[in-house]
Amino acid sequence: RDTVYVGLYTASGGDVSISGGVTFDPSQLTLTCISTGGPATTVTWTRDSTTVTQGTQTVLNDPVTAQYTHTLTVTTGGEYTCTVANNKPSSASATITVTGTGPPTNVAARQTNPTSILVEWTPSSDATGYTIHYDSSEGPSGSVSIDGDSTNSYTLENLQNGETYTISIVATSANLPSQVVTAGMAVGLVPGNPELVRSSTSTDSITISVGFPAGSVVDSYVVMWTSVECSDNGMMTVDGSPATYTIMGLEEGISYNITVRASNNAGSGNSTSITVRTNEAAPNGAPNSVTEVSAAPNSITVGWEEVDCLLRNGMITGYTAQALRNGMVEATANVVVMLDKPLSLD
Repeated sequence: RDTVYVGLYTASGGDVSISGGVTFDPSQLTLTCISTGGPATTVTWTRDSTTVTQGTQTVLNDPVTAQYTHTLTVTTGGEYTCTVANNKPSSASATITVTGTGPPTNVAARQTNPTSILVEWTPSSDATGYTIHYDSSEGPSGSVSIDGDSTNSYTLENLQNGETYTISIVATSANLPSQVVTAGMAVGLVPGNPELVRSSTSTDSITISVGFPAGSVVDSYVVMWTSVECSDNGMMTVDGSPATYTIMGLEEGISYNITVRASNNAGSGNSTSITVRTNEAAPNGAPNSVTEVSAAPNSITVGWEEVDCLLRNGMITGYTAQALRNGMVEATANVVVMLDKPLSLD
């Protein structure tokens, strides 16, 4: 195998002198740091000021000159520094810059359906492809490689709903791969939007059918209901994912906004709402504040306030007013009226 040395740096300190070079072959890029003048008891490699000493190998080449080589296999570009020290108070170091593929920017990931994540990024100017890694503590993990210098998105499919994934991406080319870029936030695959259908109603209950898109893992869902007309609302958490749920103890003849939101280990999904009305019943309340509005020789005009909301038991469609004298009905008016309007008795 041919060896090509790119760049040469020399430094010295105390009993240690050091030079560094780069060795490249078709399968890997190896940094070689050579120290002379004494045994190296501490060898530290850094990339862009971050320690990366994993995989370092130290070999004594020449016992007469006390020459040592310290090699490190690298997979990304950056500024690499080799620092060598022994029991003397000073140390020596050498630095070399390895140019790799530019990294993608603006990396973002979001859920598109219960088992898919869309990854988007701004392409690197010198990339010819990308490798996307997806990692989860319990769900499937892996990577996928994509060709194309202008590719800026990819959808990961067949993932596990209910798991949280960390997404990272690397730009590739004929040079070394870019540094790994991780999406700003991990993506939790939450349940899909609930599918709600009115199943049945009575005067005091509503039963809804609850479904979820394929692939959704549902640990529980929350049902919330709020009256459209009156002050009547409530909430209940339902364990598991039963296909129907009945809300009991409602008021008669009232419309309710019903909202369902499902959750799993990854978090809560979006909510879905429907409006359903309970069956009507006869009113069990009377109009309030019946008063005389005006009187004439042969008529009386009276007015009133509407029946309390929770006592109407449905839409009020009309009123009956009667004039009594000595307990006997003298006049009756049956009319469909708007609430709060006066009614005349002749």
